[in-house]
Amino acid sequence: MHFTVTLIGLSILLLSGCVLTEIDPPEKWAVVKILNSSNQDIIVKMIGHPLSADGSDIVILIGSMKEERSNKYVYEENAIDAFFSILGENDTARIEIHVGNALVKEWTGPSGNFGPDINSPFNYDSWEFENIEPTGNNVVGKIIFTITNEDIGN
Repeated sequence: MHFTVTLIGLSILLLSGCVLTEIDPPEKWAVVKILNSSNQDIIVKMIGHPLSADGSDIVILIGSMKEERSNKYVYEENAIDAFFSILGENDTARIEIHVGNALVKEWTGPSGNFGPDINSPFNYDSWEFENIEPTGNNVVGKIIFTITNEDIGN
């Protein structure tokens, strides 16, 4: 009787222990990066964006010719596909670009493939993926949206 109980206990321990974590591959994370290639310092406001866990605005200050990050997310095969699946059919999200106190550009959803001639964070074709050296928290890639002088009216 004790032998049967011991075997059942060991079976449960094996299934709930470290063995399962070794079977499942670690999650891959990507960060959202915004590159400001303009000659102005800008403020990016992501309003109603699904990456905001608590519904608050995401505000990013980006100096001229600098790259800043936003939130990170899990992806499996394609980081840009995963990002756009997070966006979903959200047509209430908007992204604003401010120079100083002035609103100079506003993008709104819905998202889609609009070709390489339309620069918009809601345009799949405006994003690039870049592999990065994995970090301790499994960040292995970044997707980059570039803001240009044309976007801010220069």
